[in-house]
Amino acid sequence: MVRKMVSVQKIEGVYPIENADRIEKVRIGGWIVVVGKDMGLKPGDHVAYFEIDSMLPANDPRYTDLQKRGQRTVPVSNTITGEEKEITGHVLRTARLRGVYSQGLVMPLSTIGVPEDTPIGTDITLQADVWKYEELPPLKGGDMIGAFNAPCSKSDATRVQNLTAYWDEIRRIAWTPTVKVDGTSTTIYRDMDDTVHVYSRNWELKPECTNMQVAVKTGLVDALEKGMVCQFELCGPSVNGNRLKLASYRPFVFAVWRDNMKLDRRDWPKAMLDNAVPLLDETEWKPTGDVMDMIAKVDGLRGNVTRDLLDEGIVWHAKAGERLSDDLYNELGSNRCFKIINNKYLTKHGL
Repeated sequence: MVRKMVSVQKIEGVYPIENADRIEKVRIGGWIVVVGKDMGLKPGDHVAYFEIDSMLPANDPRYTDLQKRGQRTVPVSNTITGEEKEITGHVLRTARLRGVYSQGLVMPLSTIGVPEDTPIGTDITLQADVWKYEELPPLKGGDMIGAFNAPCSKSDATRVQNLTAYWDEIRRIAWTPTVKVDGTSTTIYRDMDDTVHVYSRNWELKPECTNMQVAVKTGLVDALEKGMVCQFELCGPSVNGNRLKLASYRPFVFAVWRDNMKLDRRDWPKAMLDNAVPLLDETEWKPTGDVMDMIAKVDGLRGNVTRDLLDEGIVWHAKAGERLSDDLYNELGSNRCFKIINNKYLTKHGL
């Protein structure tokens, strides 16, 4: 499932912010965005919605005013074409304004040059010239030897804010809730010739890389059967600032695949269970209420990986045998999972 960094969306609600004369908040699906009252937005308006992690290029005059909020020069990728390069610009992050979590950016369609009658949900990332920013994994120069081609889905989980139209169906499905761990995504795969490959999110890596060394040391490589894939977050010193304060590198397994099918956790090899992401109580974390209720419930989650420290969030994995509608499956992809990120975690770490 290609992430739509910028899309045409509808304003579903406009709400005041206490003690704020010049700003208000709008709701788009499950997202809340703080906007200026001078935009004159009202329910039903069609707008361009930019998701967090969007990189707004400094050389694009449409984003000149936003550059005052801060710039960085970083590697980025184009979610449509796959092109990668380094650019300078402003990265959209979660902000807290007057006690309100604001995620993303709203702009008039006319500013982007998109017709007002463009259908809701249309991906306009290319027209907006927006790129996706991701923190780089701790790779040494020359570690990358080819493109990601493991027989599994990449590790992106759909954010619940984009699933409000499917929430009633989601509440009827049985899920396995697990802690989302803040690391660098790693995939290992044993092919039918008994060769083990290792990948970052987008690249195949040299077998002597740190990711593979950790997988060997913890028994994950030995546990791989032919045709099996194991995906884990590599965490520890030098990875994303080691926000979990781990003393050494650790893998946190979040998915195992065999023959292009995602396995239920109960069917994982022992070594992968021993290194799995923490499991949460299914009753406590069953999807209930509405999307905003669940986002609020996850806010402040802590202590499941490192005592007293905030957790990044939760990922819900559909249990094997659960039937998803075609529309929901198209949103989730073969990963069959969705996530909620802990807003306190995002704001604490400037994400």
